[in-house]
Amino acid sequence: MSVDAFILKPADATRILFGATGKLSPMEFAQGIIAIIVVNLVLQILSLMPGLGGLFSLLGILVVLASIFAWVCVYSKRFHDAGRSGWLTLAAILAVVVVSVVVNLVLGPVLGASLTSTAGGMPVATPATVLTSSLTTIIANGVVGYFVYKM
Repeated sequence: MSVDAFILKPADATRILFGATGKLSPMEFAQGIIAIIVVNLVLQILSLMPGLGGLFSLLGILVVLASIFAWVCVYSKRFHDAGRSGWLTLAAILAVVVVSVVVNLVLGPVLGASLTSTAGGMPVATPATVLTSSLTTIIANGVVGYFVYKM
């Protein structure tokens, strides 16, 4: 299986990511999850840019909301394809949260991640926090996604 098989084609993006009905094959599920993770990773990296970090943080709120909706759609459709209830998406959300907390508890101190505050009291992302958050996103979604992919 080539790497190209995991790349989401623009023609399929709307159906895979934002359609709330239907079913997804394991490959379409993988394409959707990879696309969601890549968009979030790019946004996290852009938040480190001086001067633009605040703008990307505000834009990030909209992107995160769209990503959450896409994530729920992708998981729900994959559960339907596997002959299960779409409500199992709630269990997947819980599993990702639990794995994320555990990974953060391990990686945070190892990578020295801590949020620092500016004079305005807003937290500022540092390279260590972005790296920790990125790795947490990849690991948590990878672990849970693997089990849903294999259904």
